[in-house]
Amino acid sequence: MWTPTGATPVTADSQQDEEALLEAANVVVQLTENFRHVTFSYGKEKSIHVWFVRLNPDLGEFVSTIYSRQFKPQKVQARRLALVLQEIPQMDATQTGVDRSILIKVRDFLLGLSKVMLRVPQNILRTPRRRLEDTFKATTTASGTDKKLGLDLGHYPVSLSLVRLKTLSSRSDQFGYETHVHGEAAVAAALIACIRYCCPEDDIFVATPHRIQREAVKAALVRMKSANAQRKRDSLDYAFARMSIGQEPMYNITVDTIERLQGSEASFVICLFSLPDSHTNDLGFLLERRRLNVAISRAKTLCVLVASPQVLSPPVTVFANEQTAKGFAFLKAYEERAWSYDISVNVDTINVP
Repeated sequence: MWTPTGATPVTADSQQDEEALLEAANVVVQLTENFRHVTFSYGKEKSIHVWFVRLNPDLGEFVSTIYSRQFKPQKVQARRLALVLQEIPQMDATQTGVDRSILIKVRDFLLGLSKVMLRVPQNILRTPRRRLEDTFKATTTASGTDKKLGLDLGHYPVSLSLVRLKTLSSRSDQFGYETHVHGEAAVAAALIACIRYCCPEDDIFVATPHRIQREAVKAALVRMKSANAQRKRDSLDYAFARMSIGQEPMYNITVDTIERLQGSEASFVICLFSLPDSHTNDLGFLLERRRLNVAISRAKTLCVLVASPQVLSPPVTVFANEQTAKGFAFLKAYEERAWSYDISVNVDTINVP
């Protein structure tokens, strides 16, 4: 006997049918708005409705933390990503238009992810407290494939990553939000430069809670275009030649507020959720669960969440608001599952017009 929520009790025709229905009933998938609706019919005029969508195992499991039913992964990240990320050291750091010190840090971060994906020992990234195999309690077959997830043991898919950003200034212990935003934008630009180098055909979203962040990232990308003006055949130049500073998306690169990205998806999503140490007024806005969920769940291949200590470890006073507390719990669930890296940026060195 199986009873869906809010439905009349029904009886499957056999134990095998009932087990299949139970498995199907526990599959509720939401990664993007691109759902696939499937109706299962059984018995006499009996049916259940199930929603499926494509998602990587770690991202699907994470998003499911705010829903009552378990998600079932419908796809696995391609091993090719790990291989192309290893090409990043071949970049000429002096030709990208990005601060060289920031680019090197971002390069190391992505190389660390590549090593994790290839199951190569690394000491670059922090290991998540909650790993994929712990979540799914994976079992291994003699063929070298994970029976639960269908994974090649030579490949470990990673969709969740975290950059812990700390902005610093030798001129002042405290500086304004706008100054911090330009440091954050420089990190986003470095991530875009590296991703475009190894995956020039893949689309990228930069999801920003605020318009000021959006404009700072676009300004950083304009500086990248200027630095590459003499390299007409370079993939970055090809992309930025089609850039619009207004609301229209760039070729394969879209920088916009989270609300405007809802309903879309991209291979790579960079989520900017950081604050300077001196800025606490915006925590309630950033720690909104719906906003976090929309931003993170745009990613088809890899999500890079850029956050700061002020956001990851906020003052206890923010938990007085129930919705903010729920958003923080969702963010911590992400942090527990993400491979992470610390990046410090000296905002004094950022070239701002």
